Amino acid sequence: MPHMLSPDAARFEIRDGVPVLALAVDVPADAAAGEWSLMNRVTLVVVDGPGDEGFLLPRMTAEGDTAPEGWDAAVDRAGGSQVILGADGGAPAVFARSIG
Repeated sequence: MPHMLSPDAARFEIRDGVPVLALAVDVPADAAAGEWSLMNRVTLVVVDGPGDEGFLLPRMTAEGDTAPEGWDAAVDRAGGSQVILGADGGAPAVFARSIG
């Protein structure tokens, strides 16, 4: 079952031209066990993982777009985004491939 995240639980970044989405979540036990995908929309982002793992997060808030300028183009160039799963510095990262 996907988990709905609040806007403050996600951080959109572009690092050296690479889109990175950091999620302050408990690290899924099977984070490295399968493919991850990303549906990137202006209002909502879906990160879908193996099994029942997944996250829904708003991208547009009352303050505006939480993604930095150039985010969409970076996701298109990379074919997805690096996703950091966890709040601590040693959190694992997975690549979430763009879909639809």
